[in-house]
Amino acid sequence: MRRAAFILALAVQAIAVAVLPAYSDPRPAAPARPEPSGPLKAYKGPEGETIVMVEADEGKQMFVHFKNINKDLDGKTVLYLLEDLGRGNKNVYVNKKRGSKTYRSVMLTCRDGDWEFYPPGKANSELAIYYSEKASKEFKVEDVLNAYKP
Repeated sequence: MRRAAFILALAVQAIAVAVLPAYSDPRPAAPARPEPSGPLKAYKGPEGETIVMVEADEGKQMFVHFKNINKDLDGKTVLYLLEDLGRGNKNVYVNKKRGSKTYRSVMLTCRDGDWEFYPPGKANSELAIYYSEKASKEFKVEDVLNAYKP
């Protein structure tokens, strides 16, 4: 009888070891994609560049979709942070880490209603973009969101 109890105890331990790790270390759920909270607006550059913006998360973030910008960004949607500076001035940026320090990399700025795009990897380069009602009608919010890959 002792031997049967010992074997039963070993079997219970083996099952516990095999099953418990799956439950004891749950993986965090992937963060939910923020919901759009503003209208879609498309902006054009001087050489056919198109940047489509949709505010999200009650104006705290911005989906930005790129077309005809460069090969790395073309056809992609990126989620950036949005800072409202008041009086219609805004910064669209991403926080980056370099070593132990965090710094802000501004991608787009709006000053007095005029937007400028700062292409990544091109120091001291800026691209003036202007609102295009025609381009805004060509894009749909769903298309911009579907191109977003976290």
